[in-house]
Amino acid sequence: MDEITEYREKLLHRLEYQPAELKATLNALPEEQWHERRLPDGRSVHLLAAHLRDLETLAFLPRFRRVLMEDRPILDAFPSHTWSTENYNSAESLVKMLADFEQARAEVLTLMRPLTPDDWARVGFHPPSGWRTAQWWAERMYQHANNHLTDIRRVMGRLLTRPVAARGRSTPIEPEPEDNVT
Repeated sequence: MDEITEYREKLLHRLEYQPAELKATLNALPEEQWHERRLPDGRSVHLLAAHLRDLETLAFLPRFRRVLMEDRPILDAFPSHTWSTENYNSAESLVKMLADFEQARAEVLTLMRPLTPDDWARVGFHPPSGWRTAQWWAERMYQHANNHLTDIRRVMGRLLTRPVAARGRSTPIEPEPEDNVT
């Protein structure tokens, strides 16, 4: 296997694992701390989860589709930080946000897995960034989520060093079982 093929395989694996990594990371934080504004930019982990979901579903996935389906598309800029803040619903279920993020990531991975070297080199123009390849977009998706996971872990490191009584109990982020009514 050549180096670029091996690199892309590792990138796909990392992209695939990120939703579970995000879920596990947030699962370690007590629920009562999800809304505390402790991140370096003043956001809460709940708001950050909304931001990650919004970018994945409203920006990254649609852009990646267009790069693959259209010849040299001109992509729209997405006001990611203002969008997530202005449209933020603090009562929205974190379980739902994470499921939406995971679903969008699964869809983009379905698009990525069969790509040929020529497909990885397809380009689209992004006004803030210029001409960018499909590979650049895949790397950008990974790096964006990874940067925010790092921020969350830093906050958690500070929070989890507090005495257990001060931290409270953690509530697992798992979907509630659905009623199977016939």
